[in-house]
Amino acid sequence: MSSAQMIPMLQKLLYFHKELNHLASEKTETLKKGDVAALDALLEKENEHVKTLRALEEERNQTSTLTMSELIEQAAPAEIQQLQDLQEQLKNEYLLLKQQNQLNQQLLHQSLQFVNMSMNMLIPEPEKLTYSSSKANGYAGNSFTLFDSKA
Repeated sequence: MSSAQMIPMLQKLLYFHKELNHLASEKTETLKKGDVAALDALLEKENEHVKTLRALEEERNQTSTLTMSELIEQAAPAEIQQLQDLQEQLKNEYLLLKQQNQLNQQLLHQSLQFVNMSMNMLIPEPEKLTYSSSKANGYAGNSFTLFDSKA
């Protein structure tokens, strides 16, 4: 596939990465607010975008096995700058998405820690119902036994 044919596909990839970044930013705000219903809606949208990105990436891999660098090397002089710009923009969007997802992961982890802490405070720990050593019971200091061993 020529670079002229790859440019529209790369532009679609860039568009969907930007959309994912926008959704990731919205997800951060939703996590901060603790709005579970809005988070569910965002996750559905995000899932749709990820499916579309996978399909686009699969289509790109089937049409050309060239990397972006190889594609730029083989491109016509008029297309080189456009391909380089697309490469840079895709790289930036990918890195931004990675950072935003890491932040969202940390927020989720903190929320789960808070929920676990709250649950532990509200629900007392049940008493242990298993056998423990004799020192733990009240008979440890006494020389009283249940059996008369001298008999």
